[in-house]
Parts: sequence; C-alpha cells; structure tokens
Amino acid sequence: MTVVEPAPSEGCGRPPPEGFEAFFMQYEPRLRRYLYVLGARESLLEDAAQMTLEEAFRSWSSLHHHPRQDAWLFTVARQRYATAYKEHLRIGEPTDPVLFDRIHQDDATAGCDQRLDLLAMLRRIPEQQCEALVLRRFFDLPYEAIGEVMGVRPSSARSLVCRALASLTRMHDEDEDKDKEEGGCT
Repeated sequence: MTVVEPAPSEGCGRPPPEGFEAFFMQYEPRLRRYLYVLGARESLLEDAAQMTLEEAFRSWSSLHHHPRQDAWLFTVARQRYATAYKEHLRIGEPTDPVLFDRIHQDDATAGCDQRLDLLAMLRRIPEQQCEALVLRRFFDLPYEAIGEVMGVRPSSARSLVCRALASLTRMHDEDEDKDKEEGGCT
C-alpha cells in the first residue's frame, strides 16, 4: 500500500519572511535581550529598540549586504541606548531593570534563582566587561564583531571577556564559600 502525501494547498498559509521582515524576526529578540543586559528597563528598552530598528529599516539597502548584521545592529543599539538613557535621566525616569527572563528565554533548564544570581554578578563587574561577556556568551559574536560593537580592538574584546569570566568565577567561588560557612546548600 502506497501512502500519498497531500499536496500543500496553494494560497494557504503565509510565505516565509524575506528581506527586512526576516531580519526583524531574527534579530529583534536578540536586540531586546542585549539592551536589557545593558540595564534598560521596559520604557528605555522600547525607546532604544524602536530607534535601532527604525535605523535598520532606513539603512536596509546597505545593511542587507553587511557581512555582520548582528554587529551592525548591536553597534547602533548601543548608540541609541546611550541617547535614550540620557533622555530618560534628563526627565528623571529610573532605568533599573526589573525582569531578567529575557536573557535566558531559550534556556528552560536555568532556574530562576540561578538567573537572578547571574544578573547580580553581572551587575557587579565593570560595565565594559559585562557587555563584552554578554555579546560573546549570550549572542555568540566573534571578538572582531565585539570589538566593532564596543569600539575596541578584538584583542581588547578578548581581554574584557577573560577578565569578566575570571571575576564571575571568583564571585561564584566566594558565594559558595559563604554558603558553606553559613551551612546552606550549594
């Protein structure tokens, strides 16, 4: 007996996204997570993301040929974030984030406590180290792209990531030692 697959109906469903729509669908969640890690709370994140995506849309004729679209996007996002941050400070709005789930939205195994601990540790390391580490570990950018986003040499980006990892390791070890002294679980 031969099983015949039904032919897909023409006109049913939507064609796969192309061009800027595909770019938007791929990078918009990553852009928001990146801005969140920089410290953006909801309204600041929205402003910076909106400005960045508008710039991407205006620049699409050259951006769609760019070899590292993610690096371009994060570079522009960093600039727009600085602009939005200054404006929010000028009008007196706080900019501390409240939620952390966006960073690990694809990681179902990471517990809430672990994410909060990681956020607390990321907030304790220098800003440049934090940004470099996030770009490398969460967004898997090569050091050349991280350097482009942050305006530093690739070797400096690598150094920032290494120092951030060393700081986080040290903090984690100190926290474990503290838990053991207090008789808590590790």
